[in-house]
Amino acid sequence: SKQQLLEELSVSWDVHADQWHRKYRLLVQFYEREGHSNVPKEHVEDGENLGSWLRTQRTDKKNGKLDISKQQLLEELSVSWDVHADQWHRKYRLLVQFYEREGHSNVPKEHVEDGENLGSWLRTQRTDKKNGKLDISKQQLLE
Repeated sequence: SKQQLLEELSVSWDVHADQWHRKYRLLVQFYEREGHSNVPKEHVEDGENLGSWLRTQRTDKKNGKLDISKQQLLEELSVSWDVHADQWHRKYRLLVQFYEREGHSNVPKEHVEDGENLGSWLRTQRTDKKNGKLDISKQQLLE
């Protein structure tokens, strides 16, 4: 049959699904190499803008448009759905680490902790609080 002839040539019947799975495999490749799935937004992997693709998956999930099976596959790679919240909590944990080691939280403005500019981050939190822009739950953690 014509269908069999086309299938022998590996004709794709669902181009979108094939593209999604190709990019997912690139994410797996990235994850296995880097040990995490925090793909920088402009990162290109084997000619594909993997960072942009992952951002689209996050947006689709937020808007209820990401198929649950795809969501589960991404979660198996520890994909973060809220990157900003995760980054904030990572820096907060670094502040706790600093506090436990130093006995205070007066971080010098240029201080770097585990590769993160903790002093600059804390200064931003203080400015946000002063300007009424710091979420109350985050403010309570910092107090």
